[in-house]
Amino acid sequence: MTTTVNPMRPAAGVPRPYHFPSFSRRQLKNGLNVWTIPVAGSTLVNVHLLVDAGAAAEDEPHGGIAALTAQLLVTGTRRLDASAFAEATERLGIEVSSESSWDSARAAFQSLPRHLDEGLGLLAEMVREPRFEAGEFERLKAERLADILQSRSDPGRLADETFLLHVYAADTPYRRLSAGSPETVETLSRDDVIDFHGTHYRPGLAHLVIAGSFDEEAVAASVERHLASWEGIGPGHRTIASHAGGVRRIVIVNRPGSVQSELRVGHIGIDRYDPRYFPAIVMSTALGGMFGSRLNRRLREELGYTYGARSGFDARRSAGVFTAAAAVQTDVTAPAISELVALLEATRTAPFGEAEITEARDFQIGIFPLRFESTGGIAAAIEPIAVYGLAEDFWQTYRDRMEAVGATEAHSAATELIRPAELLILAVGDADVIRNDVEALGIAPVEVVPAP
Repeated sequence: MTTTVNPMRPAAGVPRPYHFPSFSRRQLKNGLNVWTIPVAGSTLVNVHLLVDAGAAAEDEPHGGIAALTAQLLVTGTRRLDASAFAEATERLGIEVSSESSWDSARAAFQSLPRHLDEGLGLLAEMVREPRFEAGEFERLKAERLADILQSRSDPGRLADETFLLHVYAADTPYRRLSAGSPETVETLSRDDVIDFHGTHYRPGLAHLVIAGSFDEEAVAASVERHLASWEGIGPGHRTIASHAGGVRRIVIVNRPGSVQSELRVGHIGIDRYDPRYFPAIVMSTALGGMFGSRLNRRLREELGYTYGARSGFDARRSAGVFTAAAAVQTDVTAPAISELVALLEATRTAPFGEAEITEARDFQIGIFPLRFESTGGIAAAIEPIAVYGLAEDFWQTYRDRMEAVGATEAHSAATELIRPAELLILAVGDADVIRNDVEALGIAPVEVVPAP
């Protein structure tokens, strides 16, 4: 393996000290956990309400119900129709949002501190008494179906979707997108949304996160006023077991006429509780998580195959994927695959040097405070602690644990977590043009499948 470093590149500076803001946590009698993070002098306040109602909480025949339910929260309440709800938020100058992932659903708003109480009132209405108007349901369902079709016309999004489909076994829910598939979304009804909401949107497993400038006593009284009478506890989420879809192989998703090939190379990775989390982050950063990473230096700077290559772990409540990715010109698809696989194999046979690991570690430490420049970023930082039950000093100790990763720890992570024999090598491109060259590599059996 040959890589070069621009000798004119300036050396990185020493990361500056940073301390995550102090916060407190208490629990209401109904089980709702309330996290408050005072940020003196901030001009905004951000409030995130997290419910254990992500895609892991839905059953497979209703795939996408969690996402659709979350989206509908901002379309009105029992008291306010869509227009009146929009008028109320505009009058207060607050920005509301709602979304879901595999591991949770979130309803949130941002406002001036003086409108915090009224904002909490609207948020409580959104979550406790959503309107779920039939017309809004049909509109958002149609938008979701249209978005799936549009995403499949984008080679990058198509590669992401089909990589999941092939890297996981048929019995693993993670093999689809959290927002559902056309087959499941098409069958969803408004009654399904009402049932899902009634079952899962309960305070017993929920978290309310408030970050900004506020009076602690006034906020406590406001939370009690709007949310203490909310009752119940939901069933929570399924435990998802991640099973591999097969051993090392190449899948070409045929997209006739493509001028580029989208490449995804990887396998099942780690979950959020893995003790190798920090070594994995540093190692994957050195491999493909920053501009000077091995993948980018080789594929972009030296070979000119791509505008950028990257790699990373998607750690969830259960094991997500490890992926290396790049978009390359069609005529270099086969050599780019060969290089990508060789670079992944080299993480085991050609350990990262101290200089590579120091740069990756300093990069992660350097960008770490940037996430918390806004009250929205600070509120979002509490989410993994709340959702995954991480230690409350996670961010206070983050830098120390990152700095504890050296070349030895990174090599151990690479040896244990990058498994060449299990690689799924997926290319979205013109199979008639690239198949013969890819097969000639002789690195794995090749299968051509149609694009969904």
